[in-house]
Amino acid sequence: MGRKKRQHRGLLAVGIAVVSAVAVFCGGAYWIEAKQQQERKATLEVNTIYPGVTVEGVDVGGMTKSEAFSALERVLNDPMEQQQVTFVYGEESWQISLGEMGAQYGIEDAVRQAYALGRQEDQSEQERYEQVRSMRETGQDVSAEITYDPEQVRMKVEEVTKNLEKEPQNATMTRENGVFLINGGEDGFTVHSEEAIAQTEALVAQGTGGTVVLTGENVAPEISRQVLEESQDLLGQFSTAYSGNDSLGRNINLIVGCEKINGTLLLPGETFSMNAGLGDQTYENGFRDAAIIVNGKIEDGIAGGVCQVTTTLYNAVVKAELTVVERSNHSLPVSYVPLGHDAAIAGDYIDFKFRNDTDHPVYLEAYAGGGQVVAKLYGHETRDPSRTVELEAEVNETIPKPAEKITEDPEKPEGEREVTYTGKVGYRVTTYKVVKENGQIISREVFNHSTYKATADEVTVGTKKEETAQPQDQNQGGQMGQSIISG
Repeated sequence: MGRKKRQHRGLLAVGIAVVSAVAVFCGGAYWIEAKQQQERKATLEVNTIYPGVTVEGVDVGGMTKSEAFSALERVLNDPMEQQQVTFVYGEESWQISLGEMGAQYGIEDAVRQAYALGRQEDQSEQERYEQVRSMRETGQDVSAEITYDPEQVRMKVEEVTKNLEKEPQNATMTRENGVFLINGGEDGFTVHSEEAIAQTEALVAQGTGGTVVLTGENVAPEISRQVLEESQDLLGQFSTAYSGNDSLGRNINLIVGCEKINGTLLLPGETFSMNAGLGDQTYENGFRDAAIIVNGKIEDGIAGGVCQVTTTLYNAVVKAELTVVERSNHSLPVSYVPLGHDAAIAGDYIDFKFRNDTDHPVYLEAYAGGGQVVAKLYGHETRDPSRTVELEAEVNETIPKPAEKITEDPEKPEGEREVTYTGKVGYRVTTYKVVKENGQIISREVFNHSTYKATADEVTVGTKKEETAQPQDQNQGGQMGQSIISG
């Protein structure tokens, strides 16, 4: 019995010892876990960026977001203001800072990213803790994106390149005393701006500045001296006569009309408008009153006579074989050219236009004097020297005058007639363009159709009737006779 009791006591002691050991172990483990939780909490629950975090190599660990922002502004963006792009052309150079082009680090966004490290919502506390420990031991750098304003870059580059840019200068040509005079005609220069802008943006995006070598090229003027020297051949000319006995106003209008269009240079592909060339037909522009055609009748009006200048130019254009774009005949025949050879203008609704379809400029010379209106067109002649161009008109129909228009005048004696306006016979005309070389007709083609309206005679007819004599009283007559006799 005694031995069994001692055995039981021994087993009990061992059990107690084991339980005590387990209790001690569990208590220690609990204490370690509690300590680790406390350490994790102390590590994670801070309002600063975790240690080991840098932005563009700048240590921001342990800083609040505000502190980090200020530090990065000082270290990154302030020096950015001093970084420069140097533009070089030959021996000249210009500097522009990156700050002037709106370049800066995106610090606010970088600070947000730095602060967010170790604070992701989808991470467990342990995962966050391990990330923070790793960053503290090995570090983690956050990139700050450099931003800039592309429009500011373009503007600043163009401010530099405008120092080098030069517009080409067109040559001009005048004709004085039968001689052509050419002035100007210089090359311009253009910088390869888009290339310079792309290089500048690349340097700004790096935040380092650098050098941009500007390149460019000469730009020839649209009108060079050479092309004007090649455009002095007489392509076509025409003249019409006027009388010194014409009204002073009409002769002035001929001179002024020629002066308005003289010296016009028409580039290849350009269209000339007579109305535009003459400008506003007003007294202020030098025009005077003279005879014009209004509704089939001759009346006085401003700028009478400019249609003769237009007609003269039209025929010169035909001979030069330039392209007639718009032409209208007069409503009545004119005296200075045959039927079908005229060209009218009126207000802004009837115009004469022609286009230069050659590959050289065309120079227009026009003048009036000595009873002649003259139009000449010069350019680069490529036609056969024997080539001639004429217009031939064919009357297809003569339109008789309408019945006379009678106006009754009660103040004129009955039966008296006065023709106040002599009407005109009308015509329908086909005009042909006839081209000859070496005297032989090589083409005869319909060029235009013209209709000249017939107008009626206008007659004033008297309607006043003769007065009938009244019979006298016999007694009165006898007494009168007696008194005259006695007298």
